[in-house]
Amino acid sequence: MERKNTGKIYGQGKGLSCGVFFNLLIVFLFFVLFPAPPAIAKKIGVYHPVSKGVTLYRISEAYKISIAKLMAANKLVSPSALKVGSKIFIPGAKTVLKVEPSVPLSPKEKIELERSLETKEKPDPAELPSEAVHEKPPWVGKELDILWPIQGKINSPYGPRGKKFHGGIDIASPFYQEVKAAMDGEVILARNSRTGYGQIVVLRHDLGFTTIYGHMNVIIAKEGESVRQGQAIGGVGSTGKSTGPHLHFEVRHDGRHLDPLPLLPMTIEQLLEKAAKK
Repeated sequence: MERKNTGKIYGQGKGLSCGVFFNLLIVFLFFVLFPAPPAIAKKIGVYHPVSKGVTLYRISEAYKISIAKLMAANKLVSPSALKVGSKIFIPGAKTVLKVEPSVPLSPKEKIELERSLETKEKPDPAELPSEAVHEKPPWVGKELDILWPIQGKINSPYGPRGKKFHGGIDIASPFYQEVKAAMDGEVILARNSRTGYGQIVVLRHDLGFTTIYGHMNVIIAKEGESVRQGQAIGGVGSTGKSTGPHLHFEVRHDGRHLDPLPLLPMTIEQLLEKAAKK
């Protein structure tokens, strides 16, 4: 008996569905094994051109951003690693601002600064310790971003010391402990001083602040360079008029001496002492 040709090819429909499934599987595995690269987020900020005399500190001061954040955003290994003609990215900034170049102190200004470091026989009335001085002044705002330059006990506080006035605090320390910058700033003086403080480093900061580090044995910081908060600027010593290794540390605002203790974060010992009094 002759079979009728129906025009159907048996198994063709099944083979077609398997082929489609196989192709879909290949596509699926391709996207699983080779996913599309993530979309690159657009940087929000501006690029500031580096001109002569412009330092990282000056840029951070103008844009109100820490040196550490600028270094991270630009992958800088040092705060002084800026080249004239290059551009530095300022994260979060909307417009390019004017940045004043750093102007080094003249020889005369350096001498005057050193003279201001000399211990006074009679303190100015504004520098005498009082309750007002020991409280956080109103111009500081909610918080002053300042760190301890070294770890150690205070063996000589701020204020009158005999017939003289001690314009800072002395922090006891072994020789060569690393001295760190208390705040972002720029080095305006780094030398063996003619005063009793021996080898000193003076840093200039934002808002009219200056910090002074005395009696060091080693100075790493160089005049004119930018330093980030926590960066090593030297090592503890006993140079100048000193009876043992320690760091003389001062904080000034517009040239006026301030007691550093109320400005610095509380130490563990101070926190424990405060808790014990409650």
